[in-house]
Amino acid sequence: MELDKVASLIESEYRFLTRVHDRWSLTAGPQDMELVAHALRVILHMGKAGSSLNEYRALIKTQHEDGGWGRESTEKESAAWVSAFCGLMLIRANAVLQNAELERSIWKSIDYFLKDQKGDGRWVDSEWGDLDTTSHPVSFFNVVLALGTPAMKDAVRTSWRKGLRFIIDGQSEDGGWYDPVFQPSGVETTAHLVQDSVIASLVLPEGLPVRPVCEKGLNWILEHQAQDGSWDDHNVDHSMDCTRSILLISRMLKAEEKARPAIDKAIDWIVKVKNENGWPDFPGMETNLERTCDGLDVLLKYQAWRQPDSLEVVRRWGYAPGNPTFIQGIEARV
Repeated sequence: MELDKVASLIESEYRFLTRVHDRWSLTAGPQDMELVAHALRVILHMGKAGSSLNEYRALIKTQHEDGGWGRESTEKESAAWVSAFCGLMLIRANAVLQNAELERSIWKSIDYFLKDQKGDGRWVDSEWGDLDTTSHPVSFFNVVLALGTPAMKDAVRTSWRKGLRFIIDGQSEDGGWYDPVFQPSGVETTAHLVQDSVIASLVLPEGLPVRPVCEKGLNWILEHQAQDGSWDDHNVDHSMDCTRSILLISRMLKAEEKARPAIDKAIDWIVKVKNENGWPDFPGMETNLERTCDGLDVLLKYQAWRQPDSLEVVRRWGYAPGNPTFIQGIEARV
């Protein structure tokens, strides 16, 4: 797809998201926290974090004393999956904002996950399978190890390794990750785990040897794409997850040519099923704001994947801070 069309779609869909600001922003009232985190990720990728401190301060105000967040902003009990997503948005925003209030909140989030981890490395959430749940704290710790202070890195390193090992050990022989209760097809779980958890080890000095794991995961995702470019019976959410996953994995494994046909088909399908404003959960359904944030996210990551700078798409996951030594280490691998 032509990059000027991608840029035009990004701009028009971001304008739509800003028009419905009151439906996702905590500054306007109580919200679904998963939607809030999705919208804050778009703000980051649009380069708007520097002018959005009020959005992140509103996120901090809903953080519980234990350091977690509820699924709804008014919910009193913390849940691991959404707590990791919120913590991730704060540490990535703080790389731009350098704000003491945000840093204190990040420490609270770190403490929450250190205390909440089970002995075998997993985290548990009643609405998600253990593998998928564990991928999100590991993803948060990935970015702590990339962007955090030395003290933060020291605090999470052992816990992060245990969580990553739990995920690696859960990979099936065919390269996928399956959850018979929550995601029996394996599509969303596999797409999440490779991009959110495992692939970062290729660029983190502390990482485990995961290249064969990532190669098997990439092959599994490519093999499960439908002819029309979608995944999981035209599931828009899962198709976007898979597209984002192969964008990152293909770049970090230097497998762009192998993945390019699948990426092209996926992007064409995602654009085709878009509503006039936003994206639905399945083609023909009404617009879902969370899915709209996902649509913006995948187009922004595709736009980055097409840039001459090979690290641009890696930055969209928060794995490439400005430290020159770290950047050189990534360039040696990517």
